[in-house]
Amino acid sequence: MQAHENLKTTLEYLPPAVRQSLQRLKPDGIEEIRLRCARPVAVCIAGRERFLTESGMLTDTPEQALHMRTEDIAQSFQAVCAYSLYSHERDIASGFVTIRGGCRVGICGTASNQPDMPMTLRHISGLNFRIAGEFIGCASQIFRQIGTEPVSILLAGTVGSGKTTMLRDLCRLLGNRSRTSLVDERGEIAAVHRGIPQHDVGLKTDVLDGYPRAVGILTALRVLTPEYIVCDELSTQEDVQAVLQAAGCGVQFAATCHAATPDDLYRRPVLRPLLDAGMFRFCVMLGHAGTVQTIRRLAVR
Repeated sequence: MQAHENLKTTLEYLPPAVRQSLQRLKPDGIEEIRLRCARPVAVCIAGRERFLTESGMLTDTPEQALHMRTEDIAQSFQAVCAYSLYSHERDIASGFVTIRGGCRVGICGTASNQPDMPMTLRHISGLNFRIAGEFIGCASQIFRQIGTEPVSILLAGTVGSGKTTMLRDLCRLLGNRSRTSLVDERGEIAAVHRGIPQHDVGLKTDVLDGYPRAVGILTALRVLTPEYIVCDELSTQEDVQAVLQAAGCGVQFAATCHAATPDDLYRRPVLRPLLDAGMFRFCVMLGHAGTVQTIRRLAVR
């Protein structure tokens, strides 16, 4: 499913006035749609955020733009949660919900923290629809450089660098060649809908959708005999221990992390044990919108 198809899907979750305006606009390259209570609707294209008018134009003048009411936000939020807030409690507590097509919807609101209870949000004040894109072939340069020998790869970059998009295509390439397990905790890599991945993640890829990352890695190791495990955003000690255990059994990894430079990797306490163990052979640094800045070998320190 390409980005323009994901935009069509996203329109179904938006308030009618916003949907109609965007249909008049007919833009290419929308990256984000932001709904903020009592403020103008914003659209982000090529990193620039502008306001959306009722007639389907983009403006820098907020007075000319569509404004969101509390009931508009509430209506859209209910649609995002498939009219079942209870079934999305965990996602809401994490601050986002992944909708059909793999697009992630960020949620702003008032946090409610109660002892011995998971955090919840009330008084939802804003929604940020991030349009997922599937760019077939974007990881071909990486795939060619690593060669045919099974090796682990770490994709690193800042917010908006296209880590997930690049990982998705790399998973497709690996999964067409090797037995691969995709641990898709947030549902935005394969975008599974009713058991069927909406994105191409490889013919030999098994998808563990919605599994907590560490649990999914160990589950794949025990029951799926993967040659590769693919996962997004290594960020906890549990993730690290699961990766080390699987690597000790000969499994290779393709994963992402947040870092602006290669040196930043070694400043991340969570990543340091993996790097010191020589877990990853290659580090791919990404620039804006999925551009490959460097592909470098990592040495054990």
